Amino acid sequence: MKGSKVTLFDKHWLASALVGVVFGIVYFVLIKRFNLSGMTWHANLMGVALATAITEELTFSGFVTGYLEKIQRGKWVNLLIVGLMVVMIRIPILLFVYKLGVVELLGVFLFSGASGVINAWIRLETGNVTGSILARVGMNLAVLG
Repeated sequence: MKGSKVTLFDKHWLASALVGVVFGIVYFVLIKRFNLSGMTWHANLMGVALATAITEELTFSGFVTGYLEKIQRGKWVNLLIVGLMVVMIRIPILLFVYKLGVVELLGVFLFSGASGVINAWIRLETGNVTGSILARVGMNLAVLG
């Protein structure tokens, strides 16, 4: 074990932020496919995108990833566990609110699971959850905007 507590904000915040911005842009471009027509930018959208990103990434990339790192050594297994948890948290809203079909569900599961793994990886590599939050903000803005 590296230490007795889980750290969320290590000294590498700038590197984490830069990696997070890059992945946030990648998520945004993948989701929007360069189609920015119909985008609305307002305070409510920004607030929801930021609040959701902070909550999810502090929980999954921050605490869960850090805790798994403390209790077991399998880095890729830990990342896959986090990705699976990110997918599972979305199941109720996707099924009961959006009523997605099987094909759409599979696409959302793959994308959100991959983003969960990538964001947790950012946290592991930099020791800081800032980049994970910024990457999730980019994804949330694309999905919500």
